[in-house]
Amino acid sequence: MEFCGVNEMNGQEIIAVFLSLFPEYEEHYREHMREYGELLQHVFYAEVINNPLFNLLKRDRDAVKIKKYVDFIEHMWLQGDEAVQNVVDVTILECLSDNKEVWRCLGIYISEEFRDYINKELLSQNCAIAVCRGNMTALTL
Repeated sequence: MEFCGVNEMNGQEIIAVFLSLFPEYEEHYREHMREYGELLQHVFYAEVINNPLFNLLKRDRDAVKIKKYVDFIEHMWLQGDEAVQNVVDVTILECLSDNKEVWRCLGIYISEEFRDYINKELLSQNCAIAVCRGNMTALTL
């Protein structure tokens, strides 16, 4: 799956991409907007990415679906503005790092560039992941 666009996509631009790739979450998005009156990215993506992706990775089944989620997460990281990138670092990656089996499985599906970012940059800045997981050799293929 290839994405194109400009760097620094804001939350509204990213959600448009998400809903085009995952139209099954359109109703969930509408409910979220009714409930909160605005897009709370950390809350929304925890529900629509973390929960299903965690379950898929835990069973290591349906590589096509896993890759679809992972490609979108990488798109958020590469193309998103600082707030969007924060969702990736704090909400998505921290959650997935809570389970070593899931974390190792994630490493199979991510790009080398994203793996390098996690291992060399994120872990030096994010104590929650680094302390809980230690050295992230699990993401080194």
